[in-house]
Amino acid sequence: MTTLAEGTIIDGAPALAASELAVRLAELPDWSLTEGGKAIRREWRFKNFRQAAALANLAAWQAEAANHHPDIAFGWGQATVTFTTHSAGGVTMNDLIMAARLDRAAG
Repeated sequence: MTTLAEGTIIDGAPALAASELAVRLAELPDWSLTEGGKAIRREWRFKNFRQAAALANLAAWQAEAANHHPDIAFGWGQATVTFTTHSAGGVTMNDLIMAARLDRAAG
């Protein structure tokens, strides 16, 4: 498991340069850069609605605890989480840390 999950969320973190983002994103193989390169996203597939809702709730609770909130979409059998830092205009270390934490918690 990546050490990104152990990182600290820092207010005012800057957007990562494309080269650093590419290296760091390799540590999160299930996450991908969105079109335009301003966010990272992962989609999960489940056998039912309950599991999808549980993942969405897990992401929401982690976001509240860290005060770093993703966009969460879910429905029957699927959930998608997207991280970006609007104030930085792109992906920051905070986004990667939160993605790693969610991966770790979701198992």
